[in-house]
Amino acid sequence: MAELIGNISQLIDWDSVILKLENTEPGYIGPRHKGSDDIIGIQEMAKLWDDAGFILIKDGGNAGWDMFFPKVHFDENIVTIFSEYVNVQPLSCWISRINPGCMTPWHWDCNDNEEYYETLNTARFTCQISKPTVGHAVMIEDHCLYFENQGTVYKWPSRKSWHGGINCGFKPKYLFNFFGIVK
Repeated sequence: MAELIGNISQLIDWDSVILKLENTEPGYIGPRHKGSDDIIGIQEMAKLWDDAGFILIKDGGNAGWDMFFPKVHFDENIVTIFSEYVNVQPLSCWISRINPGCMTPWHWDCNDNEEYYETLNTARFTCQISKPTVGHAVMIEDHCLYFENQGTVYKWPSRKSWHGGINCGFKPKYLFNFFGIVK
C-alpha cells in the first residue's frame, strides 16, 4: 500500500509550476515505448493493453498522458527540494498531465535502464500537484488516491508498482513523479 509521507506545498509553489505547464508543449505524449521494444516488461504490458482494447491517443483513443521534464519544462530546483524532502538521491523525475477524458491504463513504468535500476536500492514517490478536483484519481496497487490535497506526497511500495490514473473531471490532472536511490 502507498505510504503517506506528508505535504510539501510549503516548500514548492505548485500553482506557479502548473501555470507554466498549462501553455507548454509536453516532451512527448506517453506511452513512449511500443510493445515491440526490447525493454523488460514492455511486451507483457502491451499484450495486456491490446487484449483489453485500449486505444492510444495517437491512434484516436483516450489512453495517454503528457510528459514534462526538469530543466526543459520546469525548474530543476523542484527536484532538489523534493529530493531533500524525501531523503532520496534522484534518478528520474517528471510531471505527468492527464487531460479530461483521458487515462493511463494499468501498468508499471518499464524503463530503458531497467537492468541498472534493478541493482539499486530505490524508492518511488508521487506528489499530487493539482488542487483537489473531482474526477482526478490515481491507483497504486491496492490504494486509490482521490481528492488529495495539493502537495501531498506518497511513497510507493516499489518502483515497479502497478498503477494507473484517470481524469473523468473537467480540468487537467498534474502529478509529480520521482524515484531515486535511498540514501
